[in-house]
Amino acid sequence: MPHFLRTFLFAFAGLVFAIVAGLSTSPDHVSISQENTAVSPENTPTTFGTTTITEVIAEATKEIESGVSKITPAKKTSATTTPKQTITSKTTTAVIPPPVKEPVNQIALNNKVREAIVNIICVTKNSGPLNSISASGVIIDPRGTIITNSHVGQYLLLKDYPSAGFIECTIRTGSPAQPKYTAELLFLPPSWIADNAKKINQSKPTGNGEHDYAFLRITGTVHPNITLPTAFSFLSVSVTPPEEGQSLIAAGYPAGFLGGITVQKDLYASSAITHVGELFTFKADTIDLFSLGGSIVAQQGASGGAAVNDIGSLIGIIVTATDAPDTASRDLRAITTSYIIRDFKKESGVGIDTYLNGDTAVAAQTFANTVAPALTAQLIQAIENR
Repeated sequence: MPHFLRTFLFAFAGLVFAIVAGLSTSPDHVSISQENTAVSPENTPTTFGTTTITEVIAEATKEIESGVSKITPAKKTSATTTPKQTITSKTTTAVIPPPVKEPVNQIALNNKVREAIVNIICVTKNSGPLNSISASGVIIDPRGTIITNSHVGQYLLLKDYPSAGFIECTIRTGSPAQPKYTAELLFLPPSWIADNAKKINQSKPTGNGEHDYAFLRITGTVHPNITLPTAFSFLSVSVTPPEEGQSLIAAGYPAGFLGGITVQKDLYASSAITHVGELFTFKADTIDLFSLGGSIVAQQGASGGAAVNDIGSLIGIIVTATDAPDTASRDLRAITTSYIIRDFKKESGVGIDTYLNGDTAVAAQTFANTVAPALTAQLIQAIENR
């Protein structure tokens, strides 16, 4: 083969390789983590009166039953196993070992998780049809988008019931939790209201966690001396479902053993290292719900808290738990973020990455004008037993 033709063919092959390599690069998203490695519903919000914890008015603790089936995953090849690559020459054979997984810095990971979780406290003006509540949430966007539970978000639908401004919801951060931000409801699945509105008057309502997620949007600060950060600390949302035995951190603002004054004045964030237990599905062969076992986080008030994998991505939202006299004996449950991503598309008709990376102020206003009034009406009808 002539020399110039050989040169041309090598150059052309190099160009094709470069194009293919370039096309294989995926764009980054603001808050959706598309990790490829296989790494990776509590309780109700705490409700309180003037000085003591009162009956729960929201999705309560229970053992998962109707509508949930256990998944037994098929055995999979370990994601950390890499076939050996061998390079052979005339004289030697070199073996390239599999990559070594860096140990997780648990202190740094725990700090990252705690910086992204918030306490959501909704206080009523005076006695009325609803009690004040304390729950948890997770910031998932540098602009201040929060994910929590529907049974928490419903209180923002009722903020003007039975009178204007009757319920005031505040976002608190730190330990102890300090009032920082105002927020509005960005999205809540209509299917959750349809299935659960009638339970709002029950003293101990139950549920399995299906559709039990909501998004809030931070709109400002509670005081002129507090400034909004240029970017909020946040956790990216994983599209990868958890696996049994996977290590993770559960975190929130549990308050199940605290009185009302302590909740308002001296509430601290809590976190615990735990592992993924059983896996569950709501309707199909998908991983929608998973067990976290018992820990200090398994208390009322941790609803909407975080379940985070060892690379710092959010893989679940705490939503319910089995009932037991102490936290160690309870089984905390979380809905998977992969389930939330799928269900959000069904409920809203929009992909979650498109929604969160768009103009959330416009999205919140659209939701408030077109969807929220009907959801609020369903809740009021249930409260008034009409």
